[in-house]
Amino acid sequence: MTEFSSRPFTIQQQIQAELQQLKSEMKLDFVSVAIADGDYRDIYWKIALGARTERYRKIMVRMGKGMAGKVLKSKSPHIVTRFPEEVQDEMLEYPIFLIESLRSGVGVSVSSTRPEQRSSSGVLLVGERKERVFSRQEIERVEQSASVLASLYDNTAKPPITEDTDEPEQVELISPLFQRLRNLHKEGVTCELLDQRVTRLSPHRQQEIAGILELLAPHCSRTLTNVTVSMEQDEIGNTVVIYEGKGTCDLTDDFFNSMKSLLHSLKSDLEISVEQQHQFFRFTIPTRQLLDEMHWKI
Repeated sequence: MTEFSSRPFTIQQQIQAELQQLKSEMKLDFVSVAIADGDYRDIYWKIALGARTERYRKIMVRMGKGMAGKVLKSKSPHIVTRFPEEVQDEMLEYPIFLIESLRSGVGVSVSSTRPEQRSSSGVLLVGERKERVFSRQEIERVEQSASVLASLYDNTAKPPITEDTDEPEQVELISPLFQRLRNLHKEGVTCELLDQRVTRLSPHRQQEIAGILELLAPHCSRTLTNVTVSMEQDEIGNTVVIYEGKGTCDLTDDFFNSMKSLLHSLKSDLEISVEQQHQFFRFTIPTRQLLDEMHWKI
């Protein structure tokens, strides 16, 4: 662990130094910290060393889901040695593994050191892009760094998660949107569910989003190859849905007429573009507005 008492570092610099030392000492490909949003009970990746892109910043995962969600829910280490084989149908719940091509990883709780605050304030993830079996000693070393991070976070702000982390989950097992993405994956479509807040929307709203994908898939499957569906958060908290593939797809008036009512209900518009022989279909969902809509609806 890094000693900071004699160094005039800011807390942010101390966090970076601790993560860098852990990464170097354990010869890791990837080290990242996820923080919980206390207002919306979602989790996002705040810092990453060894990241290939900045897309990790667009990930928002659910409590109890994926690496970060499972650690925060259980407050126990979560280990994945062979991704994606070990997680089977839960693969889409591990977007950080997907976009960073991680094969093995360990997540541990960054738990508050305050006596009055016993809950977790974040997750420390270490990962490898090749298969690696982490020893008990290595996991303990990761937990030591997590303790250092917890002390540093306690000095900056009140931990964002309350002790009540066991509220009942309502949509995971029957989420129509998640099920549609699973089916698309089985059909050979690459699916990246980075913004998992959409699985908290009402079943009706999820059906609308899935309905748009169901309209696009049959129209474009014959002419587009290497199809990818991604859902990620933008800078103002909306969810950007992108359906893309190599080639071009001609759409009929009937298609647009069927799409119109779904887009209008979701307060969204469809943007179509062609770039370097790739066709893109984009629509933006006001996710926070739709989540608030659920709370205010009587």
